[in-house]
Amino acid sequence: MSLCEVRIPTYKRPDLLRRALSSLVEQSYPNWQAIVFDDSPEKEAQNVVSDFEDNRILYKPNEKNLGGLKNIDYAFSSKGYLGGTYAFVLEDDNYLFPDFIAENIHSLETNRVGIVLRNQEIGLEKYGDSVPTGETTRGLWFEQGIYTPFEIHARLFFNESISNGGLFWHTGKIRSNLQVGSQAIHFPYQEILRAWLIKEPIYFEAKPLCVFTGFYREKNNDEPLHSRFYRRYKSLMGAPQHNRGTQAILKHLIDTYGTAIVQESRRLAIERDEERTFERQLLSVRYLNYQFRKLNRLEIARYLITYGLRYYLFKNPLKNFLTTVQSQESDVTSYWTKQDELSQTGERSSE
Repeated sequence: MSLCEVRIPTYKRPDLLRRALSSLVEQSYPNWQAIVFDDSPEKEAQNVVSDFEDNRILYKPNEKNLGGLKNIDYAFSSKGYLGGTYAFVLEDDNYLFPDFIAENIHSLETNRVGIVLRNQEIGLEKYGDSVPTGETTRGLWFEQGIYTPFEIHARLFFNESISNGGLFWHTGKIRSNLQVGSQAIHFPYQEILRAWLIKEPIYFEAKPLCVFTGFYREKNNDEPLHSRFYRRYKSLMGAPQHNRGTQAILKHLIDTYGTAIVQESRRLAIERDEERTFERQLLSVRYLNYQFRKLNRLEIARYLITYGLRYYLFKNPLKNFLTTVQSQESDVTSYWTKQDELSQTGERSSE
């Protein structure tokens, strides 16, 4: 049995980490090793790891706080940290079903690919319990089978395309760099940019063998006035699927692929009854060489104004990444290599 590496970024969530590790210990595939990257100065995860008394679980506290985005990104090194043949990232709030590792390895080897994208159940964390929602993260947008980078990128018109918790790869065969670096200033950008960095076919497994956790939040009717104004400001900036960073990504997709990406995304929109979303996304990048069927003229004018304001009022947070993708991939590798060197001397940057 070849070694499977499990990278577990965590921060001040010992109870959720305990659940994630319990699901790992129960795997039917026994030859794995896990690294818990603890980003908390209080090191709450250390006791959790110790309680398992399992020498396959390694505890590695960060020298300085990296922040959630960088801690997760560090875990996405395509190559092995421990010499493992296979690798994946298990975020501390998610958990696995017993055959997750075994079936993903089987899929990699059977389909002769470097990356598998595994579907995930969506669970709602509510008052300490994980409540099934009956939904999955990618079941609507992928069917069982192999997907080219072009097909993966076409789905960026609708969502993040890939998902962190569903990626499982062969460290010796993968050709894509899965680390996105400091450009991912918000969590949704991480998966969007990671999808953009996919440079090889991946295989989608429709059967969910892991759980993505959403968190229940009660509605707050006593929201302070300043928070309401901030929320309205954020609405102009846009939800993740319609915001300034996504505008830049979609414009870059069209510049890269031309009308082919528009046609493929239109096909997906029609199949899944998402034409209004698709047409709004075209308007967000001012793409007008299209026969709009779902939006009327008044809606088109309104969206063009809203998205135009967003374009001119907000700075593009992904400009460097999108204009220098190839050099950015190299920069990301260099950045984390430098961080590893610094960590050995206790000088790792907290920026």
